[in-house]
Amino acid sequence: MRMTAIISEYNPFHNGHLYQAKIARQETGADLIVAIMSGTFTQRGEPAFTDKWSRAQAAVASGEIDLVLELPFYFAVQRADRFALGGVTIAETIGAESLSFGSECGQLAPFIHAAAENHEASPRYQELVQQGLARGLSSATASSQAFREMTTTLDLTTPNNTLGYYYARAASTITLHTTKRIGSGYHDLSTGDIMSATAIRAYYANHQSLIGLPKLTAETLQNAVFASFEPYYPFIRHRLLTTRLDDLTQFNGIDSSLAPRLIEGARRNETFDDFMTAIKTRRYTRTSLQRTLIYLLTSTMTSEMDSIAFNQIDYVRPLAFNDKGRLALREIKQRIPVISTFEKHPWLIKESQVTAAYAVPLARYDALEEHRRFAHFAGNASK
Repeated sequence: MRMTAIISEYNPFHNGHLYQAKIARQETGADLIVAIMSGTFTQRGEPAFTDKWSRAQAAVASGEIDLVLELPFYFAVQRADRFALGGVTIAETIGAESLSFGSECGQLAPFIHAAAENHEASPRYQELVQQGLARGLSSATASSQAFREMTTTLDLTTPNNTLGYYYARAASTITLHTTKRIGSGYHDLSTGDIMSATAIRAYYANHQSLIGLPKLTAETLQNAVFASFEPYYPFIRHRLLTTRLDDLTQFNGIDSSLAPRLIEGARRNETFDDFMTAIKTRRYTRTSLQRTLIYLLTSTMTSEMDSIAFNQIDYVRPLAFNDKGRLALREIKQRIPVISTFEKHPWLIKESQVTAAYAVPLARYDALEEHRRFAHFAGNASK
């Protein structure tokens, strides 16, 4: 069975994702599309629009995704290179022949060429990054500007191109495929048939209505509970104001310079948006701060994250699948353990804690029963 993987967040699954999956299936000759999807928190450090089980079920309901595997928390809430490496590691471990990704570029050759150039290893690149950091730029901005100064092969100032570049850097045994992103850009809030996930979430926040989704996906999400960052702020604020400074610096992403800034911001600001406005700088970008706050919310320590090898995985966990997906899982089991029920694996214990951190501020106490959850099967149970 020929598998094509898509590393995703599906936050939520929309018409652009449907288009990408269709093109990926056609152009890679895939018998099956497997999505490797982040869980309750996203790569940019935000609470997912709705829980991972609902998002996975909605993706399979579209008819174009056959199997959804969980991208573990340790891989999911990360800067782009680690997010990409973790996802590619899973795709190659399960035996996927192809990895498809959307991009602003839309052509594969620039990604392959840029990855082969390996500018990041050159002294000149490192010098340019350090110059950017000295000017107060964030690490991500300093890196993208240094890359742009050294090559015109690929524009890494756009989010999907950036991930595509790191997919190309991480790929070893898998063949890459890209689809040009159509419709709205990531930050574009305009409405239409193909909207960005950002626009869909913003429209829902203002109108309490889902648009831009495939019909069956929208029906699946009809009764879902949707999240924003605001309900989490009281919990974040409480922890910041009740934790000793020395203890606060043990959380991943919080150093001795940032910790007092976070405490002062929490003390002075009543809302999450005001808090973020007060604490962000060119060095501490909103995205990096959001990831740090998720680490705080989930009690993720620096020592814990330092122990993670992003190029290794010893299990996969299905969240949803159809008949084709069930057949694929039988093949995948020959390569790596498939954990369908909750086990005392350290990473699954972490996932349970992360889910609790996601669910409690939303009063989703039913979600605390993660250890009793099974993957959703959208197929013929008699087969």
